[in-house]
Amino acid sequence: MTNPGPTHLFISCAPEDTALARWLARKLAALGYPVWFEKMKSLGGEAWPQTADEAVKSRTFRMLALISEHSLRKKKPMLERMLAQRVVRQQNISDFLIPLKLDDSEPDELTATSTAISFTNGWANGWKELLAKLDSIKAPRSLKNGAQLAASSFPRGDDLINEAGGRLFANLVRVKSFPNTLRVFQAPDNLATEEIRKLEDAWTFYEISRDAMVALIPPPPEFADRIAPTREQLIWADGGWFHNIRVRDIAARLIMRALTRRLINAGCLKHPDPMLSETFYLPETFAEDAELEYTGFEGKKLYIPIRDKVSFRRVGGITEVNFHNFAFHIRVARGLDEAFYIQLTPTLAFFYESGLPIADKSAVSRLRRVTKTWGNEERLKRILAAEQILSGAQPAGVNDPVLEPGLLALRAPIALDEAILESDGSKEDMGEELLSHEFDLEEPEAEDADE
Repeated sequence: MTNPGPTHLFISCAPEDTALARWLARKLAALGYPVWFEKMKSLGGEAWPQTADEAVKSRTFRMLALISEHSLRKKKPMLERMLAQRVVRQQNISDFLIPLKLDDSEPDELTATSTAISFTNGWANGWKELLAKLDSIKAPRSLKNGAQLAASSFPRGDDLINEAGGRLFANLVRVKSFPNTLRVFQAPDNLATEEIRKLEDAWTFYEISRDAMVALIPPPPEFADRIAPTREQLIWADGGWFHNIRVRDIAARLIMRALTRRLINAGCLKHPDPMLSETFYLPETFAEDAELEYTGFEGKKLYIPIRDKVSFRRVGGITEVNFHNFAFHIRVARGLDEAFYIQLTPTLAFFYESGLPIADKSAVSRLRRVTKTWGNEERLKRILAAEQILSGAQPAGVNDPVLEPGLLALRAPIALDEAILESDGSKEDMGEELLSHEFDLEEPEAEDADE
């Protein structure tokens, strides 16, 4: 077979930038440009070469390299850019590598000498500039059925179904066991505030009044002569009320207080906002190299950076750099059955560049801006990591609640074939680096109106 020569546009990108790469590949193919993109090989109009080296050296007209903070750190796109630079030297094609700039990252030595096309102000502007560039260098448009190939590359629906079934995860952890009997104690009215704080650090109790302190066990020895047991005992499973409070609700509050002590002892910190008393975040010292290790739902060992960097654009063009730490919210969830469940919700704790916490209403806007970029898989991995922190924390006292390891999961007879929908490559790449994003920030007035 005769070698058709360099006719194709080779798209190189990091897994995190696959969404734009897919969009470009389909748009270019629809206009007749033969495209080689590893995740959409049919758009080239012919068989994919045996190796990327062969594709780049002898079959590629130009390489479109998506340049971002991700691609500058990933090995595979870096090697592809190295192949492109070899072609530049050997064939004397100065613009063989066409960088498509996706963010404000500084170019590396492989792209510093090439003129980049910016996609930072919207895909539409970058697309127009790219088409002008391809027209100026007379890029071949030899793909006869490009529009049909582009249309057929979309999942049709029936090919998304995996009849082997799958697991459905809920953000719930079952409380495996918890004592049925709650004990009531009474304390003198003259306990000082400092004594109460010391008591809270050492004893899990719920104070309705000084003569009605509900707990699972007696207080620490240093308080035994001042806090006395009463004859009252509460059976939360039987329902009923105590001092106008449902006994089951008292049990739920004791569970939360026990888990709070457990997480604090494990190294978690309470959220800087005092209104978020059931939200915890991780300091960078929580794990080695400030990376949280956890086991993914496929059983692989994965990592999440505990601290990430983010920039917010304020009115007037002022850019503010913040950091946010891995955080999660816990609460008792009921209604599935008679057992208690702990619901885990992933969230973030924000800090100014100086290190001071952000605990006012603007933190809500920051949280929305960042978490809206999370897909289902990003949320699941954070829930899995939070569950493993919670389950791995040692009980803080005798008769503390015992948790069932792992998230509540159900089997479904059919499932989506997520491999077709994946846009971020191998799961090992997830969470391996400190990410930097930039968002517009709502001003406080807008936030107030939204509440």
